[in-house]
This record gives sequence, structure tokens and C-alpha cells, in this order.
Amino acid sequence: MGKPTNRSSIVEQEFFKLELLLTQTANDAERCLKVLKKNLGAYDKRHGLHFLSTSKHFMRNDIRVAQDMITDLRHVAKRIHKSKTPSKSEIVAAHSSMVSTADAMNDLKNAGRIYDQNYDRSDGVADIINNVLGGDNDKTRSNEGMFRDENTKRSSIPKTGDTVEAVVRSTLRDSFCSFSALKSQVSATENAFSPSIATHAKEAVAGVANKLVGDSTTSPTTQDDSM
Repeated sequence: MGKPTNRSSIVEQEFFKLELLLTQTANDAERCLKVLKKNLGAYDKRHGLHFLSTSKHFMRNDIRVAQDMITDLRHVAKRIHKSKTPSKSEIVAAHSSMVSTADAMNDLKNAGRIYDQNYDRSDGVADIINNVLGGDNDKTRSNEGMFRDENTKRSSIPKTGDTVEAVVRSTLRDSFCSFSALKSQVSATENAFSPSIATHAKEAVAGVANKLVGDSTTSPTTQDDSM
């Protein structure tokens, strides 16, 4: 009787942690989107953009999708909280919501890249510098431009760092940090709920190792592995 009770307690603890991390990730993601909107607004102001030409307007639908995924994270957390008995369906829902949220946040980076390509701001800072310097640099750049391919042109984006994609990436990096913890907790909860899968795998590996030990007398590393 002791083992089932202990296992049940472990499962409940992991589900409780999962609920907390779902809520924490949702809160972090929501704060991240607020910071992103602020940073996009600063980018638009810096470049003198208004109304329909702004990055904030361009990315509004992608941000809305991410907000919907945040709502779903909270919904799953509440579902786990209200559940009287932990079940596999909650784990599946948590995993699905986690993946959807990750996809939505990654789509923000893609949307930023598309905006940069559509408005072709990759050389903006370099152009300003060269225009100020003037002189023969214009001729040189004109001649070089005949041989520049699209990849070379886009490679200047990371150099300037002043692109929408760069804004999105830096914002996610600095303001959305709890996702890896949620990913680990989903796995931990699944393992606690279904230990038989992991146990069978370990037993299979141990069985193979024991066979190898029995068949070999010259491999000390095999014996170490079986421990």
C-alpha cells in the first residue's frame, strides 16, 4: 500500500508544479508582449513611421495569436487546478498548449523578418553613414552594388542591429525566460504519471547490458555501464 500512496503523492506534486509553471509562463509571456509592443513603438518612432507603415501595426495579428496562446496556457492551468484526480488528458493539454505558445512566439520573429524584407531597411544605417561621409564612397558603393547578391544584402541586418527582427529577438531573449522550465516540468509530470514506460526502457537496457557482461570477459567498461 505504501508504494501506490507514495507514487500518488509524487504525481500530485508534479501536477501542482505544472500548474504553477503554466501560470508563470503565461504571465512572463504576457509581460514580454507588452515590452515588445513598447519596443516596436520605439522602433517606429526612431524611423519616423506612422499608421499603416509601422511595425506595430504590421505585427498586430501575430501578437494577437500569441495572446490567445497565453490565454490557453492559463486555461490549462485552471483545468489542472480544478481536476480532482490527475489525468493524462491534462498532460496532453499542457504539452499542446506549450508547443502552440512556442510556435506563436517564434512566429513573431518570422513576422519581424518579413517586415524588414518588405520595407527593405537592411542598409538604412549604413546609407546614413555613407551619405554623411560623402566623397568617392558613393562611386565605390555604386560599383560594388553591381556585384552584391541578395544574401550579401541581407547579411547587413545583424551588423546594424536596428531591424524589427532584431528588436523581436532581443525582446524575447531578455523578457521570456521561463519556457525551458515549463518544458522540463511537462516531461517530469509525464514521467511521474507514466513511470512504466521509463521503467521498461531501463529494464531493457539493463537486460542487454547483463547479457554483454555474461558474454564478455575483456570489457570492463561494459560492466561499469551495467551498474
